[in-house]
Order: sequence, then structure tokens, then C-alpha cells
Amino acid sequence: MVRRLAPPVLLVLLGLLLSGCAVGPKLDEVFQARPAPPQGQARIYFYRPIDAFLIGRDTEFVVNDRRVGLALSGAVFFRDALPGGYRIHTVDDTRSVVFLQLDAGDIAYIRAQSQRGSLGFGVGAVLAEPEVGAQESAQLVYSDGREDEDEAGQPRYLLPQRAERGER
Repeated sequence: MVRRLAPPVLLVLLGLLLSGCAVGPKLDEVFQARPAPPQGQARIYFYRPIDAFLIGRDTEFVVNDRRVGLALSGAVFFRDALPGGYRIHTVDDTRSVVFLQLDAGDIAYIRAQSQRGSLGFGVGAVLAEPEVGAQESAQLVYSDGREDEDEAGQPRYLLPQRAERGER
């Protein structure tokens, strides 16, 4: 009896594990060559490699106190930003903060990764080296980072324009 149940149970568990992963075309399939940021702006790629510890647990990236996108396991998205200072973390971990000072044309990569805290594992933000970030994000599923709209029908995730005033 136990032997007959093992394969179906394993299939169900595998399905549950994979249900937390993003599905769709890879970043490099969507963009044959990654487009440059718009004139006078920088670009921030946000990505989250698949992590066995945190499959099924999503979080959001926060930039200058505003949520900018959903960090799905196995997915990448980007936001264009005006030159200036940015404070980046995840909803899960406000202690792992990345401070960025961006100039026009800059490209930065922020990786979401598992962080062990006093309450167990969470997802924190880490600045990745440009070469590493480009390589790690290339084969991840491209996402727009959006989940839904607010009450007014506006996208919930818009990169704040605090950089105009030089705020962090």
C-alpha cells in the first residue's frame, strides 16, 4: 500500500514546489539584445534565482519606501530610474538595504536571496556585480513585476521619482 502511494505523493509535492516558480519566456528570449535605458535614465534589474528554501514564498522589492515589483522565484524584471540616490530592500527584510547612486546610462542588478534571520528564512536584497547579475538573470523568466492594480486602476508598482530632488 505504501509503495503505491509513494509516486503520486512525490508528484504532488513536486507540483507544489514548482507552483511558486515563474513560468514564461526567458529574459534573453524576450530581448535578443538588452535595450539600453532611455536617454537620461538608468536601469535597475531586479531578479530572484530559484531557491529551494523559499519556493512558494514571494516578496516585493521596495525602492525609496515604495513597492516597485513582485520578486517571483526564477524571475527578473526591470525599472528605469532617473539619476540619483536609491534605497532598496525587500518587504521581508528591511535590514538588508542596498544604497545605489545612479547616473544616466547606469545599469544595476539587485538579487533577492534567502537570508537567515531570528524568525527563520526570509528574502533579502543584495547588489550583484554587473557581470554576475547579467549572467544570472539571462536565463530567468521575464516578468513585468506587477501583480495587480490599485483601487484607481493604476499599476501598483511605479518607480518613485525622488531622484529628481536627490533624495534617498
